[in-house]
Amino acid sequence: MRVHRQRGIALVTALLITTLAVSAVASLFWHQQVQVRAMENQRLHLQTRWTLRAGLDWSREILRDDGARSPELTTLDGAWNTQPPEIQLDRYFDRDSAAGAADGATLASHIVDAQSRYNLANLASGRTLNLAEIRLYERLLASLHLDPALALRTALAVAASQQGEAGVPQQAALKRFDELSIVAGYTPPVLAMLAAFVVLLPAPADLNLNTAAPELLAAVTQRSLPQARQLAARRRQAYFRSMAELRGALPDGAVLDGLRVGLRSDYFLVESKIKLDRAELDAVSLLYRPRASAGAIELVWSREE
Repeated sequence: MRVHRQRGIALVTALLITTLAVSAVASLFWHQQVQVRAMENQRLHLQTRWTLRAGLDWSREILRDDGARSPELTTLDGAWNTQPPEIQLDRYFDRDSAAGAADGATLASHIVDAQSRYNLANLASGRTLNLAEIRLYERLLASLHLDPALALRTALAVAASQQGEAGVPQQAALKRFDELSIVAGYTPPVLAMLAAFVVLLPAPADLNLNTAAPELLAAVTQRSLPQARQLAARRRQAYFRSMAELRGALPDGAVLDGLRVGLRSDYFLVESKIKLDRAELDAVSLLYRPRASAGAIELVWSREE
């Protein structure tokens, strides 16, 4: 009886040791798998950011070439607006073939003329309000069925964020359009409606009338939207070569007096979408192309979405 009891205890002990050993090995493999997955995620994270940098460098080259070809004008038929929708990246990365076949590695990069949108920085300069620009923005808001009173509130916010006499900002400087949520009236639906028409650049900049949407042309020229669409259709056939030519196409060219309008752009938004296996990165970046052809194209800011 005692022998059977000892054998039973030995068997239970052996089972417990085996269970503990299996649990330890399973835990070891689990921790190893977690570490491997963490390293893979870190690798994909770094690869997506290097891909973003490569995409921005590619956009810089396109903008540099466009500026060399057309130094005085920026038009919708320029090289900056004729990019392939997507680039396959599989051959540039050491990736598992099965995963690559299933998910793919792609870069979609789209350049947008930032000055085809109304620049809210034009509403004030040196903390002084620009009344002509405020009236323009009021007309745009009204045409979109939004509250025109937003124009003055926006101008005051822009002026308050600019530098004072001692070079010290009066409040945190506004840098991007989406930061206007701090201004009363800029609800998420309002911001979404304005996103295609409005931008906030680091400094006042001309609205490019060769690339601006008909809604903006209507606000600038004080014409109806159908008339602005006719002007945009004429522009597609032959872009305006000079402001004198544009003024001549208007019944009253004086409506452009006091407004920051032109036919060339210096600021461009780059919308990037990168996909590498499980990793995806959507980003928007602002590039500044100086007037001098030899000047470096600067990255002003970049944010993930």
